Amino acid sequence: MDLASIAGILIALVAVIFGFTHEGGSLSLLWSVSSFVLVIGATIGAVTLSVSMTEMKNIPKLLKKLFNEQKMDYVSLVNQMEDLAGKARREGLLSLEQEIEQIQNPFISRGLRSAIDGVDQSVIGEMLEYDISAMEARHARGAKVFENAGGYAPTIGIMGTVMHMVVIMTHLNEPGSLGPMISAAFLATLYGVAFANLLFFPFAEKLKGKSKDEVLYLTIALEGIIGVQQGMNPVALREKLLVFLSEGARNITGGDQVNVQKEAEA
Repeated sequence: MDLASIAGILIALVAVIFGFTHEGGSLSLLWSVSSFVLVIGATIGAVTLSVSMTEMKNIPKLLKKLFNEQKMDYVSLVNQMEDLAGKARREGLLSLEQEIEQIQNPFISRGLRSAIDGVDQSVIGEMLEYDISAMEARHARGAKVFENAGGYAPTIGIMGTVMHMVVIMTHLNEPGSLGPMISAAFLATLYGVAFANLLFFPFAEKLKGKSKDEVLYLTIALEGIIGVQQGMNPVALREKLLVFLSEGARNITGGDQVNVQKEAEA
């Protein structure tokens, strides 16, 4: 479970509720079935129109990815590449056959398999770079779904408020009912802005961040695989791969997950 995602939503929700109730508002005033259905329904419709059905069907997977913690042990990856490089130098690339069978990451095992099979270094690098680029593109499309929703929701909320105001204009001869009706009308705008800025846009940024973490992990693996194939000195390869991490992360022995997005920017 990604505690940061859960905590972010809860903090935002508590802040909004506190800000409203502190001024004497009642939570029941923030609920309007018609406004909610209008904003959510129209936003879903607009997003469906803007992307493919395949992307829409992937939304449950994207939500699962958002709320599941993504553990990337980058230092252990560096250690693994150092060990593989050492064995390859001592016993040759063919000695890594048994090691590959124990590697669960298909990206790493495929790259090492190609190296053992004698595939040219440039071909391996190009092949693995294509894999990374394809993964980035898939992740970008997933984030785009929520970015689109965040862009449409506020405008649809305004549209909902205008629609409510049209109805209100037909009740000008009922002054006593205008206040509650106008209050309800503005809920559509509130819903649109709230969903966009408290959920949709943060979801998109979260997916982008997790994508960057995966890209960096695979980039380290790619450089490690090339180094193993080249017969690099294990210590030299380790130093080369640790360049991707901050000074603090380089002192970790492995087994701990590193937030590489922050480490890379440090």
